[in-house]
Amino acid sequence: GVEARPARATCRGARNVRQKLEKREAKLSAVAAALRGAAFAAPLTSAAVHAGQVEEIVDNTKSLGITGVVFFLTFWGLISFVKGATKARIEQRNYTVAEDPSAIAAASAKHFMGRSYRINREADTRPGVVTFEGDVAPSTFLALLLVFSLAAGLSGLVVILNTLLPESYHSPLWWNLDWLSLLVAPWYWKGASRIEQVKMMIEESFDSPSANTVYIKGHRDELMEYEKALGYKRNEQPL
Repeated sequence: GVEARPARATCRGARNVRQKLEKREAKLSAVAAALRGAAFAAPLTSAAVHAGQVEEIVDNTKSLGITGVVFFLTFWGLISFVKGATKARIEQRNYTVAEDPSAIAAASAKHFMGRSYRINREADTRPGVVTFEGDVAPSTFLALLLVFSLAAGLSGLVVILNTLLPESYHSPLWWNLDWLSLLVAPWYWKGASRIEQVKMMIEESFDSPSANTVYIKGHRDELMEYEKALGYKRNEQPL
């Protein structure tokens, strides 16, 4: 009986040692599995980050492309506005006036001569057509507006160029393009200085004396001033 107790104690101790070793092996296996999982997840995480960066670059490129297209369309509109500043916007209108033809002619002549127009009898030899001629003076306000608008447009162009072009083409020298806006002032001044004509004809109505027709052709702004001064209302449908 005395010898059996040490044997049982020895078996119990061996069992405890074996259990500790098994627990340690289980912990080591868990650590190894965790390391393998981390090693597998790292490339996936890196790939996901790279894909996100590529997608962001693509989105930025699309945004820049759309911005560039919108700007160039707007810039083209600005160029059209500058070019149209010197063009004469000629229109033809007619009015039905309940006045005597001589009174209409006198009021019309008084209006245009008050605006520094003169009658040129040799400009149009057709019967009944009267031609008024006047010198058009350029507008200082419009000249300044054209310079400012073109300078703003060129500044935007420089920003777009420095954004869309490769970095090797970026340079502060692009800003010298703004100086081109100063050239628009003498160009406009020369083009806007011209002799303007307003042609007028009065058609008398024999059926209804109170329905005489006035035909007039000239610059749109002059026709608007004519309507405002004499109180005439143009016919919606040309006669």
